[in-house]
Amino acid sequence: MIHTPVASSLAWRRDRPWKKILLGGLGFATITGVGNAAWALPTGFPTSDRWQSHLKNELMPYWTSSSALGSPIGNFPSVRCNNGSLINYSQPCPEVNNGYLLQRRNSVVSMSRQTYGYCMAFHMTGNPQYLKYAKAGVDYLRQNAFDRARGGTYVYRDNTNGQWDNQPGLRNTQELAYALLGLSCYHYVTRDPAVLADITAAKNNIFQKYNNSALGLIQWQLQDGNGERALDKRFVAQVDQLSYMFLTMPDLPTLQKEQWKREMSKIADSMINQFYSPADNLFFLRNNSPDDRNLQRTGTDFGHSAKGLWTVRLVGRLTGRQDLVNFSRNNAPRLLDRAFLSGPGAWANGVKAGGAIDGEKSWWIYSELDQLAGVMALGDANYANRLTRTYNYWFNYFVDRPNGEVWTGIQANGNSPLGGFPKAWFWKNAYHSLEHAMFGYVTTAQLERRPVVLYYAFKQPPTSGTIRPHLFTGRLDSLTNAPDGTFGQIYRASFTNVGF
Repeated sequence: MIHTPVASSLAWRRDRPWKKILLGGLGFATITGVGNAAWALPTGFPTSDRWQSHLKNELMPYWTSSSALGSPIGNFPSVRCNNGSLINYSQPCPEVNNGYLLQRRNSVVSMSRQTYGYCMAFHMTGNPQYLKYAKAGVDYLRQNAFDRARGGTYVYRDNTNGQWDNQPGLRNTQELAYALLGLSCYHYVTRDPAVLADITAAKNNIFQKYNNSALGLIQWQLQDGNGERALDKRFVAQVDQLSYMFLTMPDLPTLQKEQWKREMSKIADSMINQFYSPADNLFFLRNNSPDDRNLQRTGTDFGHSAKGLWTVRLVGRLTGRQDLVNFSRNNAPRLLDRAFLSGPGAWANGVKAGGAIDGEKSWWIYSELDQLAGVMALGDANYANRLTRTYNYWFNYFVDRPNGEVWTGIQANGNSPLGGFPKAWFWKNAYHSLEHAMFGYVTTAQLERRPVVLYYAFKQPPTSGTIRPHLFTGRLDSLTNAPDGTFGQIYRASFTNVGF
């Protein structure tokens, strides 16, 4: 099944009367990234235009088909077949034919991640249709998925009876964090104050109820159940708070911003102090016993280690803690060396208990490693040599060209997709593939010494130095705007000297 993408963003841009905004009166901050000295990128290194094409022609067709949008639009289905179709429960497609995936429920995590994906697509292309889909997702989540009586969000909707989960004590902090990802990305590109209010309230619910000073971290659940322990020490309960906080924090009022900075700093410390093994240079997923950080007994994936390193670096930059920046810079090279499979020119999944490399390739782990390597390339262009191979492996083997999106995984021996899970399920949606495309586009444009062009739909005209290129730093060189019937104004920003 081949889906028709939304109308070309180039077509709508040509028809708009873009007006230049004088930057001098807006007080925009100028933050310098790496220098502008030119170097030759390796032969075959994918261009920034290739990343734009990847998003528009290879990823978004899967997310813009009618089956992806839900009924009403914004009630995005959590599980779909590889060809994009909805589940036929009387005769399910093979890739969803197991009890876990055939649960008749919608996951708030997957709905939030799909909303994030539409925001990123708009942010990279300026096509307002993507933002309309994002707004539909935001509206649906705000109207339905927030537990207004008890705080925070629900985690799933039972589609057999239309009811949302009713056990707040069993909602874990990873799910509660990802419920805010789509809203935080929408707020980042629009600065919608009503959306910010819901993000702030749900974030406060997490930190007030789950922040456990005795454990020195954010606990997993409020009560035991569902086979889980409330006081389980889990890496994802810490690191996944940062995803929505990074997008939201820079736009907060000063006092609130400083509070978030302190909380982010504590999260980074808990990640390092409780889950990182200096001997192995890896983050482990639990810390309930010594064996949880013993590689002879417990394996771990490279994805959480890569994400741990680039998020710690970003916390360091945002909070002014050079020790965190140095921790990331010093340890990233060893991780990337260990994760790289020189034969296929790809990233491995992780390390098994005992020390053997797991040569399978998971979409999200691969994305995190590419993103970390891309960040490192901004300061050391030699990383472009390895990225030439890993990027092209992604384009050649992960992308499902007939139907769009990327496979969940690739086999260890050979380059064929792994079976077992479809391209859309409770924990795989547009998030990682679209964040990967954004990192690829931004870092590549900087390496090419081309401007990074991104789009926004601010509710109010910007008045302070807070326009920034996603999670990166950069110098805002030009800003234009044009009217839009739905969002008022679409802003086109051009950045140079991009760094991380």
